[in-house]
Amino acid sequence: MAYFVACLLASTSHSRLLPVARASASAVAAIGLVGAAGAADLAAGELLFTQKCAACHAGGATTSFGGNNLSLKALERNGYATQAELVSLVSNGKGLMPAFGASAPPFARFDAAQLDNVAAYVLAQAAAGWK
Repeated sequence: MAYFVACLLASTSHSRLLPVARASASAVAAIGLVGAAGAADLAAGELLFTQKCAACHAGGATTSFGGNNLSLKALERNGYATQAELVSLVSNGKGLMPAFGASAPPFARFDAAQLDNVAAYVLAQAAAGWK
């Protein structure tokens, strides 16, 4: 199993993957993303992304005011291609992106499960090419 996962994760850095390979990489990523309370909930992550993130990152796209897109290539290039790295980014914010972790105002704060869920959703969508 470890060899299979390593092959899939290594192959996601190539731009010419077959749709089946992208779906498989997405499935492996979703299964492997585990937070403190257990497996991340992709449906909850999608809802949270839609409510709090899509205004600036709809469909993983680049924002109109110059923010980074959420493609797998961009996440890898910027150092946010793992669950822990993406949770840290969402929690602490960067540049124009606000923090959603402990330092965020109560109305915008994500708990640990929400951080895991939204990060898992973004990584799964990035692996699938935001389709």
